[in-house]
Amino acid sequence: MQSALTLEPTSLQDRIRGRLEAAIQSGELAPGMAIDERALAAQFEASRTPVREALLLLSARGLVDIVPRTGIYVRQLKAEELVAMMEALGELEGVLARLAARRIGAVQRAALEQALAGTAACARADDAAGYQEANAVLHEVIYQASGNPFIVEQARAVRMRIGAYRGRLFERPGRLADSQREHERVVAAILPGRADEAADAMRDHISLGGKVFADLVLSNTRP
Repeated sequence: MQSALTLEPTSLQDRIRGRLEAAIQSGELAPGMAIDERALAAQFEASRTPVREALLLLSARGLVDIVPRTGIYVRQLKAEELVAMMEALGELEGVLARLAARRIGAVQRAALEQALAGTAACARADDAAGYQEANAVLHEVIYQASGNPFIVEQARAVRMRIGAYRGRLFERPGRLADSQREHERVVAAILPGRADEAADAMRDHISLGGKVFADLVLSNTRP
């Protein structure tokens, strides 16, 4: 017999929130872009109440800014905010890499090697969009191998905040090759169980990506 939780349908508010989150993550809704409440309500054939509730939740998560009497906009990160988030993400993912090196099993080892081959293929092809997807797979394998869903949840929350910038990051000249070399160093430490080395390699990987992120934000900051 299925539980009531299993049978409970997804609410309209959750569907609207999920659609907006996906659009922000993919860059379809770019940082600084206005969000039209009326258009959303029409799209989902809903009143403005669930739309507003979804937007309030996204605002609480730092994904949108609600400016009274002005409008609602996709959150545009300041350079100092981005640096702070990347510092936090580096520490979180460093811990996850360390735990993965200690706990990774045979199936996850194979998955990690396959994920690394996937990022390598995209880097060789200079395929930024494909690399972004392959990169997400590789990090997800490390998350699962860590065996710590609480830290994973924190890392995912930070990644969601910076998601709108990721596609542009991988379009920077030379970034795919650099990122791939960083991945190779991380995986080379995780597979033989060198936990501290894996943590250092992952922190370096996130830190180097963070510097590129900060450059992106600064280059698009209005004077």
